[in-house]
Amino acid sequence: MQDVLTSVKWFEPELILTGVLLLVVLVDSTLAAWRNVAARVLTVGGLLLALVRVVELRGVSGEIFSGMAVVDPLASFFKALLIGASLLVILAFTFRNSRELHGLGQGEFYALMLAVTISNVLMATANDLAMLYLALEMVSITSYVMVAYMKGDRMSNEASLKYILFGAVSTGTMLYGLSLLYGLTGNTSLPAIRDFLAAGLTDANRLAVYAIALLVFAGFGFKTAAVPFHFWCPDVYQGAPTPVTAFLSVAPKAAGFAIMMRFFYQGLATPRAGPWDLVGTIDWARVLILVSVLTMTVGNVAALTQTNMKRLLAYSSIAHAGYIMMGVVALSQNGARALMIYLLAYLVMNLGAFLVVTLVHLHEGTFDLRDYPGLYRRSPFLTLAMAVFLLSLMGIPPLVGFMGKLYVFAAIVERGPSYFWYAAVGAVNAAIAAYYYARILKTMIIDTPPAEKPPLRLAFADATWVSLLLAANVLPLLWWARIEASLSLYAGR
Repeated sequence: MQDVLTSVKWFEPELILTGVLLLVVLVDSTLAAWRNVAARVLTVGGLLLALVRVVELRGVSGEIFSGMAVVDPLASFFKALLIGASLLVILAFTFRNSRELHGLGQGEFYALMLAVTISNVLMATANDLAMLYLALEMVSITSYVMVAYMKGDRMSNEASLKYILFGAVSTGTMLYGLSLLYGLTGNTSLPAIRDFLAAGLTDANRLAVYAIALLVFAGFGFKTAAVPFHFWCPDVYQGAPTPVTAFLSVAPKAAGFAIMMRFFYQGLATPRAGPWDLVGTIDWARVLILVSVLTMTVGNVAALTQTNMKRLLAYSSIAHAGYIMMGVVALSQNGARALMIYLLAYLVMNLGAFLVVTLVHLHEGTFDLRDYPGLYRRSPFLTLAMAVFLLSLMGIPPLVGFMGKLYVFAAIVERGPSYFWYAAVGAVNAAIAAYYYARILKTMIIDTPPAEKPPLRLAFADATWVSLLLAANVLPLLWWARIEASLSLYAGR
């Protein structure tokens, strides 16, 4: 009984989000004139309350609900990141500034956002194969519905159908791998699986675990848009409402990396001297290096020819998944900290870029880069903001994106000379990415529009959120020592 009470106390953020989700559904079902405002206020308030509770529990460590989930500093970091991402998307992307969402039901949208947030948090804290799979499926199912939120739009429905088909194959493959892992070890608990593998494996069993890991990685790769499980990403990002695209590019990806870290380095690796140790029964680093290199290369090369801004940012998102995976490969304490820094940087720079794309579409009705010439004359502020977001995505100092790349590259180099080639491949890919980001800047600032258009005027709320995201890309370096020290506590588990 005491274990249940303790578990419930440490599970309060998830309970708060679940309660608010039910309230939003009830409020929306009243069909009252005030239901949209009430649903938005409840959602924002619930996310804020859950975020505060996560911060209060940041020093807690332990297993909850008989080991199905875990509460530790790493889980606290990802909970705060995932809840904060949902809060930013709801506040910055509204039904007023999104041409695609205008006139659609708001209560359903907020309920779905809360459902995805709950399942993302459960993914980040999963300590058991059953919890891991159920949380990932909950993320997937709610995401399918959000992608098809524009029910009357053919591209939105097509994107959702493709997402479902790819998701069914990927998660089905993952479930088969998890069932084989259970058959091999006789347990679904990640710590128990780790202890089983630590006892030693025969050559036949070692080959089986390799095959199992590759099958399971299909689910993680699907969620993080890693090659070769990335094919859904461009079509889904293009067809989904842009606020949904912005959310999918950040939150589920971060949750995917959280559970990937737990599965490979808590369940399938043998801990030795340090809090993180890559040396286990099987050398996972080589497998993940190959996936990382392919992911960043395919994403960057495919982005070179894109003219639709949502597809371009989709391929950019795939490439960044490859960079983030460098932190997983180098998972020392510095590697974990590098991954956290990169995810924080990616949150503010990617949401900023998508917000600018959303506002341009609101006024122009286009996502085509060929309609961006002359944007500098029409909206200098929006062009400046987009320039900062793109330069941050490139990794240009002194912006926050530079710190993200610097830390993941440093963590890889720290692993020794055998990893230098991997860092060099990452640097070459960063140079390729700079080309297509610079092409956007050239189009906005230098290219001449075919005809003069009136100035693009932003609402005060929209200008405020663009400014806040702009500041988040520039100002963190002023307090970098404090941020780095705080993240070190989470990285050390």
